[in-house]
Formats: sequence, C-alpha cells, structure tokens
Amino acid sequence: MKKNLFLAGLLVLVACVPSEAEAVTFDPTVRYSKEVINARMTSWKNKDSRVGFPNANSTNGSTAPGTAASWDYVPGVVAKGILDCWEFYQDSAWADAWYQGLSSWALSKTAKNTGGSLDDLNCTKVYFGVYDGCKSGGKFEKSANAAYCMTQMGRGADGLEAHKASYSISGTSSSADGGWYHKSDYGNQMWCDGAYMGPALLAQLLAYGVETTLTWTDVMTQFTASWNGLWDEDTDLLWHCFSTDKSTGGASGWVYADGQPKIGGGYHSAEYWGRANGWYIMALVDVLEAMDKAGKTGDADYLIIKGYLEKLAAGLVARQDPTTGCYYQLLKYRTEKCSTQGVDATGSSTYKNVSSGGTQCNYLESSGSCLITGALQKALRLGYLSGSSYVNAAKTGYEGIITQFLSGSAGNYQLTSSCQSAGLGSDRNGSAAYYLIGKDVPIQNDSEGKVLGAFLMAAVEYERAYPPAAAAEDTGGECRCLRVTITE
Repeated sequence: MKKNLFLAGLLVLVACVPSEAEAVTFDPTVRYSKEVINARMTSWKNKDSRVGFPNANSTNGSTAPGTAASWDYVPGVVAKGILDCWEFYQDSAWADAWYQGLSSWALSKTAKNTGGSLDDLNCTKVYFGVYDGCKSGGKFEKSANAAYCMTQMGRGADGLEAHKASYSISGTSSSADGGWYHKSDYGNQMWCDGAYMGPALLAQLLAYGVETTLTWTDVMTQFTASWNGLWDEDTDLLWHCFSTDKSTGGASGWVYADGQPKIGGGYHSAEYWGRANGWYIMALVDVLEAMDKAGKTGDADYLIIKGYLEKLAAGLVARQDPTTGCYYQLLKYRTEKCSTQGVDATGSSTYKNVSSGGTQCNYLESSGSCLITGALQKALRLGYLSGSSYVNAAKTGYEGIITQFLSGSAGNYQLTSSCQSAGLGSDRNGSAAYYLIGKDVPIQNDSEGKVLGAFLMAAVEYERAYPPAAAAEDTGGECRCLRVTITE
C-alpha cells in the first residue's frame, strides 16, 4: 500500500524559497513565466519610469500599478509577452487574471493611426491576444470587445498606410527603395528594430483579416530592403542600421564600418548590437507564423523569409557564449572590448553616462539574449528550424537566462543586465564605445520592460517544449508541497 503525504510549512519554505541575496539556480519544475508575471506585472520599468498593469494574482502587494503603463512599444512588448503566456496557460484558472488585467488596459486605449514612428504602431499587437480571448468561442467571449479590438487593429493598419505614404525611401534605384524609415526623424534609415515594429505587425494584421490597402508585397519589400542593407556575409550578423543618405536623419554623425555604400543598401553602422539582431530574428519567426496562418506556405516569399531566418540563426548560434548560453551586448566581441565611462575612443565626452568614472566592458545582455533564445525556441516549435545545434542553443540559452539574469526570490523576482536603450543619430554614433557607455545605454537591473516582455516570450516557449511537472496550484491550491511516497 502506498500513502501520499503532503508536507507543508517551514521545511518546505526553507527548502524552496531562496533569500533575496541568493542567486537563482535553474529549476525545471518552476514555471518562471508565471512567477515573473505575478511578481512584476504591476511594477516594472519603462526606461526610468515605474509603471505596470493590473493583476489580481500579484504577489508584490499591489493589484494595480502606481502609474498605469502608457501606450508605446515597451508596454506593448510586455503586454504581448504576458498574453502569449496566458494563451498557453488559459486552461488554468490562475492565468485568467493576466488576461483580465491586460484586456481592461487595452480596451481603455486607442491605437495610433498615424505614421511617423514604427515603434508607436507596434503596440497594436496587444489587440491580437485580447481579441483571441473575446472573439466568438474565446474564453471571455464578448462581441463588443472583439469588435473594439478589430477596430483598433484597423487603426494600426491605417497608421502603417500613412507611414508608407510619407516615410519611405525613394530615388535610390536600389532594393532600398520603398523601405520604411524607422521614424520620421531618421530620414532614409532602416533599423533592425523596425522589422519587428512595422512589417511583422503588418503580416499579423493581414493574417487576422484586417482590411487595409497594404499587402504581403509590402511586407516583403521591407524585409528585402532591410536584409540587403543590413546583412553582413563576413560575420553572418546584421548591422544595427543603414542609411541611404549620410546627410539625413543625423547619419552624418555615425561611425561607419566602411566608407562606401553597400550594394542594395547604403551606409551601415559599425556594430552588431545584440538586441537589434534579436528584434530581427523574432520578426522573421513571427512573419512566418503569420504566413502559415494566412495559408501562404507555398509562396516563394515564404521560402525567402525562411532562408533569412536560417542564415541569421546560424550566425547568432555561432556567437552564443559557450559558458552561459547567453549573448553579448556587442555580438562581435567578448569581454575584452571595454570603454572608459565618460569618454569614447576619440576622447570626446559626448557619451558621458549618468555615472562617471570606471570602465564598462562588453557584457552578457539580457534583452537580446531573451529575444534570440525565444525566437530559436519558437522557430523549433513551428518547424522553421531543426537540428540538435538549435535545440541545444535554445535550451542552454534559456537555462542560462535564468541563472545569469534572474535575481531575487519567488514573489519578488527581478530581471537584470538589460541595456536601457540604444539608437543612432548625430549624438549617438554607433561606435562600440557608444553601446557600452552612451548616455542612454545604462544597464538596468530592475526589470526594464524590453527584457521583461522578451523574457516572457522566451519563457513560455521553453515551457511549451519542456512542460514543468504538475504543481499544487493547478488544482487550485497555492502551496508548493513536497510529495513523499511511502511503500509498505
């Protein structure tokens, strides 16, 4: 006869809950997506501002944020990560508070419908997950909410149409023609980031049947232009940005990797930024998923996007840190690339950081690591990549993210080592020194939104591939109990 005993109390608490000072050791039985959402959904950083979403499951003492998240791409990325987790766990009652908090936020907002910034339009993606919950047959079916979501998706499509009309590269007689500026201020420039913010959004809008004058041809125009201008065959990585005209958008201040225009593109920036490559590979995977949804797997364009994914994935896996499984802020270097705080390589004080003194070396960066790892795992799940090298890279990458970047304890987890922001312009020249000590690139250690959203996307993909064992909360309990089986 077997007797099952559940021992709760001090013994279990001591064994399972690390102190604040302890590093987190990866535990395959823990749903880190759930733990991080409940710890951070109501309180995370958007650059220097602390914001959040409502969450009735919150374990940090608050069911609503002190400052509600605004409508921009950073909250959009966090919201998408949370909704991805809800979509997978929606059969568990404990996940419903995530959807309810996000839907109440999204249904009180109005999507942007004007051009000028692909970043601003990206937040439209929140309506995909909310719509899936409230559409006919959804868990929270409500026709009025579903109609509102579809209207907001239409506004996002209107914004992309307006952006195309006013902010497209032209007159270069190259594959860059028709490419969308990342922002109106960055004339004749395409950034890796923009592939995720713009054409990946369009692909998903088309897959959801949103009415728009834009087509799949517009999606391919963006990826053809950006790929030809950003891809470096010598390293199998993507430059952060390129410009077809040095005189516009502040590009005259850039440091260029070479002084000559590239075939099919323009003057490209000097470095391979980890998060930029992360945005791009995630965009490729999301576009393939949208093409699957739209029944376009037999199209030649589908094979082109898949080819881009295979090339970039191979290049990124080759740059994976063999010790931790994570990725560096600057993918070209290891830790030997350093710069002095406050001074760039030319002695300029342009890149003075908020702190003075000291040296910042190249470092393992969390947001890029999460985006790359999550994209690899998702591509494996959907069949866009295969092979043991990718399986190992995705698995060790995620486990490394937990041990390298997750701190604190259950109920108060934090994500660390995230680059706050980085861009290119007259006072941001894109040199290695800029990415390490630039005035807007400080390292955030308190769950900045770009790493929070990217982490959740990676976490749910890992948990799909390697489901944690059933826990007490699946049956409505809150205690993590130690199961002891005694055989008589």
